[in-house]
Parts: sequence; C-alpha cells; structure tokens
Amino acid sequence: QEMGQDYSANPHICNFLNLNLNRTEEPEEEAPSLPVATRKIEYPTKMSGILTKKTLGLAVADEIATLAIKACKANGFNPISVCVMDPSGHEIVTKRMDGCPATAYPKISHAKATTCVSTKLSSRAYGTKYLKGSDGGEVGPSTFVRVINQINIMGGDMACFQGGILLKENSTGDIVGSVGVSGAAGDEDEYCALEGVKQCSFAAELTTVPESHSCKTLK
Repeated sequence: QEMGQDYSANPHICNFLNLNLNRTEEPEEEAPSLPVATRKIEYPTKMSGILTKKTLGLAVADEIATLAIKACKANGFNPISVCVMDPSGHEIVTKRMDGCPATAYPKISHAKATTCVSTKLSSRAYGTKYLKGSDGGEVGPSTFVRVINQINIMGGDMACFQGGILLKENSTGDIVGSVGVSGAAGDEDEYCALEGVKQCSFAAELTTVPESHSCKTLK
C-alpha cells in the first residue's frame, strides 16, 4: 500500500512492484560440496615475466682459463686452447697457448664447452651415452646416426669426447657455465679444465662434472 492506495487487488501492479503479499522468503540451499578432484583450481593471476640466470663472471672465467694453461705447462702437455662459456652457450673467455694451431683447437674447445651446457653433461659423458652401449660395447647404427644428426643440427659445434666439463653452483645445483679444452690428449684436456676450476679463487662455490680426472700422464 502506497500513498493511501491498495494495489493488492490488481495482480499486474503487484507483479510490477514485486508486492506479492503472500510471498515468504525461503532460505537458499547450500550447493553440495564437490569432491576434491572436481573442484575448480584457482591459479594465481599474477605471474613473473622476468627470469634470472646465474653465470660465471669475467674475472673468474679468465682465472679458470689461465690456471688451465698453467696445469698444461706444468705437465708438459701439448699446447692447448681453453674456452670458458656461460650457461646460455656464449663464450666468456677463450685463450690459446703459443704453438697451439689456431685453425682447429679453439673451435674444438668451443664445441666441447657448448656440448656441456647444451646436454647438461660432460663431453665425455655425452660421447659415452651415444657411442657405447650399456654393456660397454659398440652401439648400433640407429644410435650412431642419432648422435651424428644432433651434431649436424648444432652446426657441428658439439664434441663427443673428453675435454669439456660442466660447472654448477654448490648451494643450488644451478649450471653456471662450462669449460672446454683442446690441443692435448683427451684425458689431458679434461684434467686441465678440472684443474683450472679447482685452483681458482671461486672453487669452493663450484662443483664440476665430472668431479675427478682420468689422466694417467701427469708429471
């Protein structure tokens, strides 16, 4: 009733004004709880669009290369080339000893370092994975073709033999770089790479893959 007039006798006006005098409010029923597997999962609406990656700095990379060369000289190995690379596959430092052929070994050391950051393995382990079977014997043609295809896809910038090592941060296990060495024998290359890391000022913060060498020609 409004302004002294009774509209309840006119159903059209009642409907328009929503004045159903006989209507009683009924409590709404709660929706049944869904099993966990069928509930809608709420995802965060804000996601980070910026990622950060750890890497060796120039000073440490330069130190590693210098110490690898020092290890080579101390043991009388053939002159080597050393490439220290960041986790994204870009070289930080490359050093070539006097007497090390410039046309081949800098490229091979680069390929060894690239192999490590690309496969998350040492170059030795990469070769073992595809060139030797689980029993230590020769692999079949299908496996051999696979590794050849991978190297071809990478433009030839990979190596499946000793001399490339992976570097990780001790505290997190994050890959922070790699070292490739070429010019001496394979085991000697790998030894020089490992010594360069283990003798550097940042050695306590780093883990190498592999952890130890297999060289039998040390002096």
